Amino acid sequence: MQQFFVNELIENNELVSLDADVLYQLKKVLRVNNGYTFRLVDNDSNVYLCHFENNHARIINKIIENNELDTNITVILSLIKNDKMDFAIQKLCELGVKRIVPYKAYRSVVKEGKATNKIDRFKKIAKEACEQSHRNIIPEITDFINIKEIKNYMNDINVIAYENEDNIVNNFKCNSITILIGPEGGFDEKELEIIKNLGFNSISLGKRILRAETAAIYLTSLIVGDNQ
Repeated sequence: MQQFFVNELIENNELVSLDADVLYQLKKVLRVNNGYTFRLVDNDSNVYLCHFENNHARIINKIIENNELDTNITVILSLIKNDKMDFAIQKLCELGVKRIVPYKAYRSVVKEGKATNKIDRFKKIAKEACEQSHRNIIPEITDFINIKEIKNYMNDINVIAYENEDNIVNNFKCNSITILIGPEGGFDEKELEIIKNLGFNSISLGKRILRAETAAIYLTSLIVGDNQ
């Protein structure tokens, strides 16, 4: 069933105005008629079943449902090529992360100046992924950060995936975790040293060298699996 987010609080039996983007999806993409049933999530993460009624949503009833993880997952994702960044953000949102932090790594191929205007796009991708996967919230997509700002996004557990590491962790049971994924060219040695000194534990994801977007999705999947 199709789901949309609205930036307001909803009450039962209310007639809710729908913004232009939602109306476009309903009328132009899905081509629905009055009476079409769909889901709305308000800005307090409440889920409602509703009918389409003359360009509005008629609330039928509240759905008691929480599809969020108990574990708070932050992914600091180094800037990678646009299509790969888009793909990673989409899948991380589907998996249940709470926050995605684009990071300007030393070896990032994509430069911040050319990617700054992508933040709105990232947020749109996140929103659509969360609608598709029936999440209760849309993860925070922060502005780009540099290495000095990484410390502001640390959690109870902090790990960095590094291809030259032998330490393979197989238990990520925790309340909150931050994972840091490098760019296509990998981490610079000096950069890696700074990050480790902040308190990040360097871990291996196995014998094979994974692409940045694959590493982000794979490591997040391991964490989700340990905290279901």
